[in-house]
Amino acid sequence: MIPLHATATDDPRQLRWVVAAEQLPARGTVRVAPGRLGALLHARVIDEIVVSGVGILITLGAAGNWRELGDDIREALSGALQDPAGWTVDETPVTAGALTAAVTELLAGAVGALAASHGGSIELVSVVDHHVTVRMAGACDGCPGASATLRDALERELRRRVDDQVVVSSENDSASMSFGKKLLSLIVR
Repeated sequence: MIPLHATATDDPRQLRWVVAAEQLPARGTVRVAPGRLGALLHARVIDEIVVSGVGILITLGAAGNWRELGDDIREALSGALQDPAGWTVDETPVTAGALTAAVTELLAGAVGALAASHGGSIELVSVVDHHVTVRMAGACDGCPGASATLRDALERELRRRVDDQVVVSSENDSASMSFGKKLLSLIVR
């Protein structure tokens, strides 16, 4: 049995099933799924299945509810994941809107809170293809740990949620002064 667990979403008809990345089929909207999961999709018990970097989002049809169907769908999903060749997925290209939404969510949430806890902030400047540009402000501007925050917190999470090719950079990277240079400038004064 493949380990997976469900997490709630804002929509009571949807659950996000968290699955190890190596067990996930291709990202996009599922048209055909193997076994019992495919039968539930075909019968419209399941309205939609979407695979993303963070798991599988399953939306029930109008007549269904998770209390009655949850165990059956969990078992069906686990079985389907054991047949990777049985999936037909309309692969969804990364859109600027999806990437922008994920960046905005992270900057308003955990990543933004991390920056704020150190007296700084991170602002979205632009999204072009797979490239996200941000502006570091406050204590984050020129901070030696800022690049690690961008790479280890923001970029890694965007790659997990949206696409493995996402790259994050700061527009004020070139203006950043290393900690050593800042220290030296204080000593020289």
